[in-house]
Amino acid sequence: MATAYLTVDDAPSATLPEKLAALEDYGVTALFFCEGRRLAEHADHARRAVEAGHLLGNHAFDHNHASDIAVEDFAEEVDRTEAAIDEVYEAAGIERPATLFRFPFGDKGGDRAGEFQTVLADRGFRPPNADLIGYDFWADHAGDRDWFWTVDVADYDVDTKAGLAENVADAADRLGSDSRDILLFHDGGNDPEQFEHYLKLLDERGVVFGDPLDLVDGVASASD
Repeated sequence: MATAYLTVDDAPSATLPEKLAALEDYGVTALFFCEGRRLAEHADHARRAVEAGHLLGNHAFDHNHASDIAVEDFAEEVDRTEAAIDEVYEAAGIERPATLFRFPFGDKGGDRAGEFQTVLADRGFRPPNADLIGYDFWADHAGDRDWFWTVDVADYDVDTKAGLAENVADAADRLGSDSRDILLFHDGGNDPEQFEHYLKLLDERGVVFGDPLDLVDGVASASD
């Protein structure tokens, strides 16, 4: 099975510390896409994530659909969140290894997508290494600076262990043997017990997790 990379949206939540403990138990390094408004409330939790070896990415400030806001407002949200993430890394005493972005809801801006990508390019955001992702649909977004996903575990859509198991089985079956995979999880709105159970199920399915920094285009991680 190919390597998968765990990305976690809507961070940091009040229950992030419990999720960090679960990630440590399973030896998984995650990339947390942070909302600026959540960082304002739980910056300490984000700092603990950085200190534990996880990455922080930008998920805009107010989690708006890009299609619904002006490009100028989007740029302001990105910049405010960048400043908050920089403060977290500074508080942790750790150099930030890369600037990464994911659009809320995966909404790239519709007909104005090119303008939003220019905002990201002008700020030096780095995408995943496209050479490592073998899905045909990925080529449709060649040159984009944001982090989309290859598999959505849909953790937001179930609340029973049977439902979790079904979603994980479906997700694991869709992992590409010839491609690296980017898994979409969530922090905000996700119960810690549910989060840990997902990790357990994926582990039982033999999913091999890598360090997301290894997937960043043009950036070498300490494991290289």
